[in-house]
Amino acid sequence: MRLLLLASEGGDAQRRALHGLLASARARGDEVRMLAPDREGKLLRDAGIPIESWQPGGLFHVLRSIGALRRALDRHVPDVIHALGWAAGAVVLGALPASAAARTVVTLLDPLREGEIPKAFVERRLPELLRRAAHVTCAYETLAREVVERFGVAAEHVSVVPYGVAAALPPGAARTGDDGPIVGYAGGAEPERAWEIAFDAVASAQRTFPAAQLRIAAPGSAGTPLRAYARGRDVRYDVVAVTDAGATAFFGAIDLLIVPQGRDGLPWALLQALVDGVPVVGADRDGIGDTLRALGTGLLVDDDDAAFAQGIVHTWSAIEGARREAQGRRAAAIAAFAPAQVAARMTTIYDRIAAAATSPIPLENDD
Repeated sequence: MRLLLLASEGGDAQRRALHGLLASARARGDEVRMLAPDREGKLLRDAGIPIESWQPGGLFHVLRSIGALRRALDRHVPDVIHALGWAAGAVVLGALPASAAARTVVTLLDPLREGEIPKAFVERRLPELLRRAAHVTCAYETLAREVVERFGVAAEHVSVVPYGVAAALPPGAARTGDDGPIVGYAGGAEPERAWEIAFDAVASAQRTFPAAQLRIAAPGSAGTPLRAYARGRDVRYDVVAVTDAGATAFFGAIDLLIVPQGRDGLPWALLQALVDGVPVVGADRDGIGDTLRALGTGLLVDDDDAAFAQGIVHTWSAIEGARREAQGRRAAAIAAFAPAQVAARMTTIYDRIAAAATSPIPLENDD
């Protein structure tokens, strides 16, 4: 199969989804081409995937990506086009002729919130674009339901497909100490509002458990502004630079993970904690609530610092039971989010689209 991947500027969830899709396609022996902004391109070029990248930046970014897409189709006519993210979907379905829609799957990972997406686009253009796609996959159930109910996409053309996460810790390797709580928060790249919830929640929990401390996983340079933000706050904390390879050091050294609602509708750290058997206190929003309810584990709270502080105290007060529950649901989490399982779901969708779409993709718009 010939697969063309188009990625827009995205966060941790999108990069993990990209890595999973590429690994799956290469394992099958598919011929893969990819268009991505420079940041994603640099991460993936070493994998040997042909990538055409561009510098992100407003309308110029969109126009250049359309040009890159058309140049790619001059050289490589795919069986399936996979657009990762709403912006990538807008480029594919907005720039190509209607016949290309029969070959296109659009993946949505994050909430479709006005403010982060232009309101006029959400109200007028996005519904039409999503209805044109051959298939829409969503990272979690609430988002899939919104695509059907709000945007009018037929339910049979929408699937829930999270991104895959592999366990970082061997069985029984989660922290078992009683000198905490050490509260993990993987939000170094999130907005300051999420930082405030994390710091204030731990500060409040310290009134009950003075030894409480915050351990923050921050990608790369995100640790510098985070430390500046934390200066002068009366909270014990440290910042750990976490890569995929370093996940073991972080998740193996925390008692519980707190997951406020941030940019990602289904934060990677939530899935990593679940497959590693680490107790979770999460905001009852988006994919966080969907996932914890589906697995029957963790503690859901309101998305504010007082509720998270209560969640920390509640979980640490019964930490042995919380650890047993998290370890007990670990196998179910691994089954749900194992990269091979997730890749198999996408492969089924790819094969169905490729079999159904028999007409070529003309570059001239046929709308």
